[in-house]
Amino acid sequence: MKIGVIGDEPAGLILAKAWAGAGHELIGVFVESAEAIERVEDLIPDVPIAPMAAVAEDADLVVLAVPYKDIELTCEGLTDLGVFGPKKIIVQLSPHHGYQVLSAAARVGAIPVALHPVMHFTGTSMDLTVLKNTTVAISAPEPLLPIAQALAIELGAEPAIIQEEQRAAYSEAFEVASGFSSLVVQQAVGILSEAGVPDAARLIAPVVRSAVETALYAPVKGIDPEDAY
Repeated sequence: MKIGVIGDEPAGLILAKAWAGAGHELIGVFVESAEAIERVEDLIPDVPIAPMAAVAEDADLVVLAVPYKDIELTCEGLTDLGVFGPKKIIVQLSPHHGYQVLSAAARVGAIPVALHPVMHFTGTSMDLTVLKNTTVAISAPEPLLPIAQALAIELGAEPAIIQEEQRAAYSEAFEVASGFSSLVVQQAVGILSEAGVPDAARLIAPVVRSAVETALYAPVKGIDPEDAY
């Protein structure tokens, strides 16, 4: 497939680069910020930066890497321009929405897919390695789920189906887990750094990983997390 990316969010370029590594063709991107332009030059220097409508029209798979509040409006605008049509795949990457946010494109025959890798993106090539060891939350109309699953597998990731009615809970859980873990880790590193302990992040990393594993799997094994230490 020919893949086009629209938007400055780093996840778009990383996923497109991963799909290109699986044999697809990255034909163009539309980005605006200086940071996103620099990211394009670092990650995919041979891919042209082009107008939004041109990228969407030429691609078989369009990745909407825009802030979640702008997804529906962007999709509707491109649909009104006539660049979406039957069999074109439209992918949005936000945890906050399912595939229904792409309903404008679906009405003209496009294939709407919500695809959210459960990870944080740095916008660097390191993300490609992390991506191969993560889960991708996917949503699509029931007959089209195999397409969404195949896209996740081609990233080297494991697909997990999130129904539309489960989307709010998934979004909340992702935000709580990511925000809480970041805050706690930063606090622990800060305590060590203030005490003058060198390489605080490396020192605390093993216990952080162990604590996360215990919190995730101890209930399944019938272990009280307080007894794991």
